[in-house]
Amino acid sequence: MSGYDPKLSPKEVQTKISYLGIKKANTKIWQLFLLGILAGLYISIGGHGFLVALEQGMGKIIGGAVFSVGLVLVIIAGAELFTGNIMMIVGALSTLFPIRKILKNWTVVYLGNFVGSFLFAFLIFKSGLLGTQLNINRLGQLAMKISENKLALSFMECFIRGIFCNMLVILAIIMSFFAKDIISKIFCCILPIMVFVASGFEHCVANMYLIPIGLFVKGVPFYKHYIIFQNLIPVTLGNIVGGLFIIIIHPNRIRQLIALFSRK
Repeated sequence: MSGYDPKLSPKEVQTKISYLGIKKANTKIWQLFLLGILAGLYISIGGHGFLVALEQGMGKIIGGAVFSVGLVLVIIAGAELFTGNIMMIVGALSTLFPIRKILKNWTVVYLGNFVGSFLFAFLIFKSGLLGTQLNINRLGQLAMKISENKLALSFMECFIRGIFCNMLVILAIIMSFFAKDIISKIFCCILPIMVFVASGFEHCVANMYLIPIGLFVKGVPFYKHYIIFQNLIPVTLGNIVGGLFIIIIHPNRIRQLIALFSRK
């Protein structure tokens, strides 16, 4: 009698990822948008927990572990996260659905993530948890500092940090697919996310919360919040490159690419 195997085989995971991509590719736009808003809220909850942990003097390691609750909620509770949906490229390489469906998914989910994150930032600001513009508390001052530091990064710094970030996010998601039980899935999410946060890498959806919340505290009016895109654009591009790198460099993906090109 064989013992219990706590993980799926690589072939089972490959099949699971491919067919999950099919489901995502065929999800209705309004559902994608609402699930994208949910993911933005989940990641923002993790981002706010990260701010609180730092303000309490717990450091980036603990802060990163707290931040991972965002991805845990996405994986366990279910939502559509732009950086995670980079994995849909697996299904496209397997010719299960066309590239245009990926681009539709990415666009709608990205907008949903932005709405969810920005809305959460606005509500947290209005809650008074960070003080007021006349009396900003330590948490509010920390939020401003982090926001300013992110906006001070150059395009290339944002891009490279975005690459490393989503390499770790995709690895966390892949490892969670291998795990069969919820506790194992949670543990698989914590370690890579803790490393990316502690290392100072950049995640576009997290920044959709962390930058606006600092701007709100600072008193920057809505119409000037467009400055967040000087960070979001290069970070998003880096996140895409990092995610694609991890997916495409996998030996099975390389063999599929060779087979596709050889048929042309």
